[in-house]
Amino acid sequence: MPDVSLVFFAQMLVLGAAVGVLSNALGIGGGLLMVPAFVEFAPGMDQHTAKGTSLFIITFVALINTWRLNRGVTNIEWRLTGWLAAGSVAGAYAGAWSTALLPERAVTWIFVIVLALVALRLAFGDPHEPERPSQRPKPGMAIAIGLATGIISGATGVGGGAIMVPLVLLAAVASHKRVVAISNMVMVMTCLAATAAHAQAEATTDLPWTWGQVNLALAPLIVAGAQAGGPAGRWINHHLTRARRRQAMFALLAIIAARLTYRAITG
Repeated sequence: MPDVSLVFFAQMLVLGAAVGVLSNALGIGGGLLMVPAFVEFAPGMDQHTAKGTSLFIITFVALINTWRLNRGVTNIEWRLTGWLAAGSVAGAYAGAWSTALLPERAVTWIFVIVLALVALRLAFGDPHEPERPSQRPKPGMAIAIGLATGIISGATGVGGGAIMVPLVLLAAVASHKRVVAISNMVMVMTCLAATAAHAQAEATTDLPWTWGQVNLALAPLIVAGAQAGGPAGRWINHHLTRARRRQAMFALLAIIAARLTYRAITG
């Protein structure tokens, strides 16, 4: 473990709680928080290892969320999830592999552009979209959404929910009440694929308990914190309307895009 001080333990538990709220409320894996936090607070951890570690942790968080969010549901969207996952798994592995071939700043700018486009579409799209899906999900559309999600996920270390949830809502292929559960189901497979690619990559740090570019030691703290924050996230998810969910996603994406733009310019 990078540091065993009580302050570090507290930081990681609080970080995990925030991840639990986001993943249960909006279907976001939490990598948007974990990657910069690991780089800043975990001594000796570089950007590549932070991304691989984030993806490894999201796998467990999303798996637990999948079980909880689908408990008692009789009509689970297995077909849509399968199509999304097919594109996402391929994209995640390719995105993680290509990270080593592209400058980090180039990957950051690609991420910023995608986030900005999705945020603008959320802001200026039809605010009166129906609560239920307006069309039957088409395999090509779902696979394309999954592919875009996977590439961004593997390349940047996020679970992909920040891309998938807005795109699924904009394409109106799933009810907004079920989009969080669907996002978590897909993230399990997406993050497994991306984690495998990072684990096979050449190590870029000498931290103990590190396999390739994946540190195993931080997972218990973050996952434990995520379970503490989960109930609050599920309460928020239950009370969000479609319009409020779009507004929350827009605000979050705009903040992230602005922060990454500043880092790309000044870094």
